[in-house]
Amino acid sequence: MMEVTPAASEALKAVMAEKNLEPPIRIFLQSGCSGSQLAMGVDQARDGDDQFDVDGVSYVVDKKLAELVGDMKLDYLTDDGQQGFMLSSSKPLPQSQGGSCGDGCCGAC
Repeated sequence: MMEVTPAASEALKAVMAEKNLEPPIRIFLQSGCSGSQLAMGVDQARDGDDQFDVDGVSYVVDKKLAELVGDMKLDYLTDDGQQGFMLSSSKPLPQSQGGSCGDGCCGAC
């Protein structure tokens, strides 16, 4: 299941209109030195995807990932002048294998 807060829905629709983007929005797992996180981007639906339509916007996620992370929530946060989207899941995200800042994997640390 995908929950999208009213603030996230409004902000996402504004960004999509401003940049002339068309749904669906893909939710995917992004891994890096600091671990894994859910991310999103414009993409096409594929075989093996679950699709959720929320407030007039279509979201797609690979069925295996959806099972792994459970229910997902998209929110839009504003805090101390900073703002942005936040994706969360009801289950812990899988951690990337073998990558940590001590390994020098990306040079960002």
